[in-house]
Formats: sequence, C-alpha cells, structure tokens
Amino acid sequence: MTSYHSTPLKYGDTVIDEFIPKDVTDLSVLRVDEYTPDFTDLKTKLSQVLDSPIGSKPFNELVKEIYSEGKRILFMVDDKTRPNIHTKILLPLIADRLLDIGVQKSDIWIIISSGSHALASPEEVEQRILGPDLYKIWGSNVLNHNCDDGNKKVGTTSRGTPILIDEQVLESCLLIPLSDSEYHYFAGQAGTVKLFCPGVAGRETIRINHPRMFDLEKGFHEDCRLGQCEGNPVIEDMIEVTQIMKEKLPIFCVDTIVNVGEIVYVQAGDIIECHKAASPPLKTLRVVDVDEPGDLVFVSVGELGVNLYQAGKGIHAAWNALRHDKKGWIVLLSPCEDGIGSAAFTEAMQASKDLEVQDALRFVIETYGTEQTFKIGNQKPPDLFRILRDVEEGNIKIISGLDADELRSIYRMEGCSVDNASEVEGTLRDLVNRFLKENPNPKVYVLADPGLLINVKNQIH
Repeated sequence: MTSYHSTPLKYGDTVIDEFIPKDVTDLSVLRVDEYTPDFTDLKTKLSQVLDSPIGSKPFNELVKEIYSEGKRILFMVDDKTRPNIHTKILLPLIADRLLDIGVQKSDIWIIISSGSHALASPEEVEQRILGPDLYKIWGSNVLNHNCDDGNKKVGTTSRGTPILIDEQVLESCLLIPLSDSEYHYFAGQAGTVKLFCPGVAGRETIRINHPRMFDLEKGFHEDCRLGQCEGNPVIEDMIEVTQIMKEKLPIFCVDTIVNVGEIVYVQAGDIIECHKAASPPLKTLRVVDVDEPGDLVFVSVGELGVNLYQAGKGIHAAWNALRHDKKGWIVLLSPCEDGIGSAAFTEAMQASKDLEVQDALRFVIETYGTEQTFKIGNQKPPDLFRILRDVEEGNIKIISGLDADELRSIYRMEGCSVDNASEVEGTLRDLVNRFLKENPNPKVYVLADPGLLINVKNQIH
C-alpha cells in the first residue's frame, strides 16, 4: 500500500493532503523561517504606532487639528480581490479611537479602493471586505470607487501620467489608508501607495501607468518583478502620484504585513515612509532562497483562487521556483468558481491562440498593452507568455472547475477539471504518477503561499 508525505495544500478553503508518495525523496515544502513579531499584543502595538508614527504628527493630534463636525474622514480599504484580514481587525479599532476623540460617526466613511476592478456589491462588501459584524455597523458608510465616473484631474507625473482621483477622496479632510503590504508581480510591492494608484484613480491614470511594465521581447521590464521597487517604472510612478496627493490632502497611513493569517507587522504615519519601511520585513517574510530549481512544483492560491485571473499569482510564484528549460511542471490548485475573471484577459488570449509563444507575446503587448489600448486584465497574457517561454505549453496543470478544453485551446494549460474538493486528492495522485513515469527522481517543491518569492541560485535554462 502506498504511503504519502504530509504536504497540506488548500483547494479553496479545503485542505488537501497526502498525494506525493514517500518514494519521492527530494521533496521540500517552501516556506520562510519562523518570524517573531516585535509585539505580543496587537492593540498595544497599534496604539504605539498611532501615537509615535513615522514622518507624521501623532494620530490624535492630527485629527483634532484637521477635523470639525461635517467634514469627512475617509478610510481607504482593499477591494474584494484581497483577503482584507487587516481591514477587519484595524478598522473597528481606529474607528473607535476616532469616535472617542469626538469625530461623529456620520463623518467617518470607507471607500473601496477598487482601481478598475469590478465594483463590489453590498453582499461582497459584507462577505469579502468588512465581514458581517463590521458591515452591520459601517455598511451604510461605504463608498465605491468607480474609475469611469466622478474622478477629477489633479496633476501629471514627471513620466506624463495624468492623475485623476476620485472626487469622494478629494472632498475628504483626512485620508486613512489601511494597508496590507505584500509583494506584487509587476509593481514590486503592493499596499500603501497602490491604494491611491490604481486604488482610487481614474481609468486614464491606470491606462497610462500600467503599460510601463511591458517589454516587447521579454514580456515585462526587467525591474517589474516581485519585491523590486528601485528602478521599477510602475511603482515609481505610483509613488509620485501619492506624493502629489500628499501635497493636496492630509494622509495618515496604517500599514500591516499579514503572515499565515495573522498581522505580524504594524507601522503608521507618512504613506511613502510606510512604503519604504515595509521593504526589510517583507524580504524576511517573503523571500525563500534555494540552490536548485524544482522539476515539479505544486502551488495553491487558497481562498483567493476565485478565478483564473487571480490564480495567475500562483502560476507566477511557481514559475520562479521551477526549472526554465521547458521540462518542468507546475500544478496549481484553484477552484475558479467565478470563471476566468477578466474579459480583457480572455479577449487577448483568444486573439493570440494560434500564434507561437514569442509571436503571441509581442502581439498582445502591441495590440492590448499600449497607453491607448491598455485595460486591467491585459497584463495577464504577457505575464503568462513570458512564463510559457520557460514552461512548455500544457505543462501548467490547473485543478479547478474550469472547462479543460477551453484551458488548453485558449490559455495553453492542461485543465484537470473536478466537480468538488473531494476529487482533488485523487487527481493530484494521478498527476504525480504521470510525472514520475517520465521523471523517476524529481526535485519536488510544495508552495502553499503564492506571495513568496523563490530565489533560485542555480537556475536551469
């Protein structure tokens, strides 16, 4: 009877385990070393950073100086595509502090920094952003950002990006971005400044900023990658947008890093200083160094795997860990219950489905990645095609509820369709057996956190 390693991975919110036989001896679960926060009580730590922020007056002092009844104080929070663990924890604590120092509840508002993503329905705000308890208290004080309506031009960056910002933001007396700093696959680092651009920016701002990531030969600019901010034209432009906003409105950022579902880092104050301050702890929490690349990499996007668009984070993370000579496999667990998740992604992949990978890469950038044509979703095809330069078509295996024929013919992946989580373990075992027949002694990596940057010392090309 076959015995298996314990390598738990999530399919949505269901834990799947025991699919790699113990005959496989070169197996590593990729994770960062144990991280010890510099606090034991989150409420105490939050009070400390609010009272002693970086680059800003203390929180209470700033509020008392700026606020008078009838003026809006605006929390800025992530949209429904993000976990929002930090939002549910921070918002009630800081809102209570505002109420305690005399701010009227009717003057405390929350805007969903959704960029050009789909607007959140009331049900999605309740379930995915605030949670039911917070929604009962603050649901009627929530504003949605619409990138196509109600935005005003407030300037232009040195790179020529027009800065259009939501008028609901501009009409507030104090902005409180609640940030969850994280690595980002083309902006380098998410959180902080990204709550402004793309978070509450107009579509034209996003359309001009984001194509700065593209390179016609390689797919992406060499500095547009996980963890890289210096020299990254996308994030540097976003920082400048935020710098210009700082000159127009008081901003007090509260930034966190979430690790394994827990807040392990808190900082507050000047938003750009918070962005810089998050870089060292993120490196500790998100970079895993390995000597050799994997032959077979399993990756899960957990509860974030609601569609193929979001699941791309997992493919990208696994690609960094995999050998780059087209001989390796990526196996992704992602239910994709909401389908593909991006009409722009689908359109570009459909239009390029008959082209060779390098030709398709150039085509989608020239057709869908210019300042005139870009819209959110159009960055996914170049990212996928640059991965397919290193990973043979069909060697990305995705276990999901998506149609296998569509995945193969349009997205160049092998679809391993399941009806529910109970079928996933058997599907994984079948995939492992298939790989082992051709590769009897593989190096296997298991990656439960798609936010990790796997840094391979001796990559195989």
